[in-house]
This record gives sequence, structure tokens and C-alpha cells, in this order.
Amino acid sequence: MKTYTTTQGQEFTIDYAFAITAGYGHQKITAYVIAENGDKKEFSAKTNNMPDFDEASDLEGQEKYEALFDLVDYSLDGEISEWLYEITTAD
Repeated sequence: MKTYTTTQGQEFTIDYAFAITAGYGHQKITAYVIAENGDKKEFSAKTNNMPDFDEASDLEGQEKYEALFDLVDYSLDGEISEWLYEITTAD
């Protein structure tokens, strides 16, 4: 499993990701993110990068989940960083 790092330096992994059509030439990617402490949360964003989406769709298992997430990671970085900060400071 690949470990991701936010722009704030927090680490997380992707448990699962899937896509649904969100209009012509757009896909809504939903990913389940796992924090280092084991907490899990769902995040979603849209992409119109259909060539890379098609490539990701041809993959299977964890590789597919991570490829789908890679399509929207830049859109979700701030939300994931905020969530990770909240759960680490709440302890």
C-alpha cells in the first residue's frame, strides 16, 4: 500500500476508491482515506482527465484505487490535511 503525504507533511493511505459518472466527460472519484491512527474518512472530487481515468479503470485492486485517487489528490489535499490535523490534535 502506497503512503501519501499532504502538503502539510501528514501521512495517510488509500483504503478504497471508486468513480461514478458526473456528467459528460467528468467522473466523481470517491476515496476512503486511512490516517496513521487507523481512522478512516471518505473524500470526493471530480475530474475531467478522461485519458488517465481510462488507464486507471484498466487496473485492478489497490493499484486501481491509488490511480483513481491520483486523479484528484491535488483537489483533496486541503480537506485531507484539515481532517488529519483535527484528529491528531483531538487526542
